[in-house]
Amino acid sequence: MFKLFQKNNFLDELWKNFQILLSLESDKKPQIHILNTSGLLISTHSNNDFTKNIKDNIESILNDGESSTNTNVEVIEDSSDMYWLILKDSDRHDLLSSSYTTLNALHSNGSLPNILALVVKIEFFTDNEKNVISLIFRADTKTIYPFMPISENPKSRNKDLEILFAKFLRKNKIKIENSQNKWLGVWGMPF
Repeated sequence: MFKLFQKNNFLDELWKNFQILLSLESDKKPQIHILNTSGLLISTHSNNDFTKNIKDNIESILNDGESSTNTNVEVIEDSSDMYWLILKDSDRHDLLSSSYTTLNALHSNGSLPNILALVVKIEFFTDNEKNVISLIFRADTKTIYPFMPISENPKSRNKDLEILFAKFLRKNKIKIENSQNKWLGVWGMPF
């Protein structure tokens, strides 16, 4: 599956973070649960042949060879110049592997500038409470940070829970964007 791609430090770092998430989920008493859907928000500016046929291209990469996955791929229009590439897989290792591979494929085909964000939804358990938080990989800064909207109203977010989740991730050696000013919200996700 990975034969078409390049090695990149930011992708290596992302994969290390994904591996940590998977190990945290397999703890005896896990504080997180990775949900079965991720999404990439992609701009149509400077489309190339790869992004023009993105669904077919990504499906063929994810379903190629002995490392293939059963990840479902869907394209959902967001606005006139953006769309979501949605990945679904009940196997969370395969979901994160497919998310990584998709990002790497887009990067290897010159489409990294088109990617705004990669989003993975995670349930975070605190004091008998379960909250869904988005873990966002921001492509332009190549950093990860949490996001938890309270409603569809921009600027309506649970900053306290985002900070608590960031502390939990940092404690577990996941590198989080240091500047909260760069923790941009992504409202209206279709998953």
